[in-house]
Amino acid sequence: MAADSTNLADSKKLIREKIVPWEGLARAGVISADQANLVKVLETQNGDLKRATVLALAKMYASTLLSLLSKLEVDARDDVLKCVLVLINDLIVDAKAAPFTQQLLELLTVDSNLPYSPFLKHLDNADLLIQSLALYNVTVLLSQAAQEGKSVDTETLIKVFGVLCSKRFIGNAQDANLQSLGVQFLQELAIHKPYRAVFRDNDLVANFASISALLDTLAKQPNSVNLQLLYNALLTVWVLSFSAPLNKVLVHNYPNLAGSLLTIAKEGIKLKVVRVAVSAVRNFVMFSVSAHEHFSVVKLLLFHDGLNVVRTIQTRKFALESSDAELAADLAYLNTELSDVVSNKLTSLDEYLVELENPNLLSWASPTHKSEDFWHKNAGKFKDNSFALVKKMLTILALEDLGKGPSRVILLNDLQFLIRNLGSDLVNFLNNEKGGQYKLLVMSLLENSDGDNELKYEALRTIQYLVGHA
Repeated sequence: MAADSTNLADSKKLIREKIVPWEGLARAGVISADQANLVKVLETQNGDLKRATVLALAKMYASTLLSLLSKLEVDARDDVLKCVLVLINDLIVDAKAAPFTQQLLELLTVDSNLPYSPFLKHLDNADLLIQSLALYNVTVLLSQAAQEGKSVDTETLIKVFGVLCSKRFIGNAQDANLQSLGVQFLQELAIHKPYRAVFRDNDLVANFASISALLDTLAKQPNSVNLQLLYNALLTVWVLSFSAPLNKVLVHNYPNLAGSLLTIAKEGIKLKVVRVAVSAVRNFVMFSVSAHEHFSVVKLLLFHDGLNVVRTIQTRKFALESSDAELAADLAYLNTELSDVVSNKLTSLDEYLVELENPNLLSWASPTHKSEDFWHKNAGKFKDNSFALVKKMLTILALEDLGKGPSRVILLNDLQFLIRNLGSDLVNFLNNEKGGQYKLLVMSLLENSDGDNELKYEALRTIQYLVGHA
């Protein structure tokens, strides 16, 4: 892979032009005289001659350069580190220098920590350029290993995924260049099915948070931000979305992701951006672990006004079948799936349940929260299975990380509707279940409203309803 980054390319050019005092390093005992001579000879050579020199002694250069990386301490001799990392990078992204890459991968037979550990070591360097180069190199090697069917230690992949998704790279809202590199490297690894499985099975929720947040931000201005960053972020989600188990975790833990994709698809003016956003949404629907999960995803899309968005995009010129058959087919599929649920399966209660399943989506925009008719028709269902839905509402109310949005206020409002419709049955449940803990929960919201007058008011009204019916 060749990373798309003008900044990184410029930095590599400057590093190549610097002279490193190899003899002095040999005299200081940092490297041996033979190692110094082996690397120094490359400094005066151009790309083709340098490649020929390395390939003539590929095995020796592979072991020497990795040995140098292993010997050099983190945050020490950064000039040497950069030189070695750039030299390796130039070779492993050069298709004509493939034998050198092969020799690096073959070092696994000599030491189980090679060829990745020397690069992983320098991911802790304070210099972001060194981190970027080390990450770039290990990504290329891991991708090549996957293509050749070579096994990779899971801990290595977990370490790389963690760094990629950290606040240094994809999670770095202050530096779009580093975000772009992180997204490209993650995309390169996610292409490979075994690596996707590791990503899925090892703290996916934490790993994916940075990508979801990035797309949430980009969706606000899909035509005036870094379009290449947006496109690469969408491609990464698209690659991940071919896994049904992954989709289940993504959709349930990041319900706003579907909304971001739909917004980007609707507002985007670049065909490639719209196409990949729509395709990712299609994958969420198509690749589901069960019929129940399929229904859950469709309900979530409908909650985000997905059917209207799909139909709006279908009217655009580039979405016509004669212009882009693949996009037209994806939109037709989504239109059919979403229309079927709207016509034959969806009830107003389903809309409410989507919000309970995804508490961050609780919003006054849903008419269910203010509809006397809705609560009159559906209140009885909240008694089913020993008040299972009410317990779900109370569990959400108790969440510490619910934030300062309207979710608690809305749920307290809903409880008041339920008390009015269910009367003493619900009041007795709230007062007596778990030794009165549910009633104490509502009272605690009154006492700990943190200056939120609306929350304090709704908590007080809920208590008044409980006392009044009692």
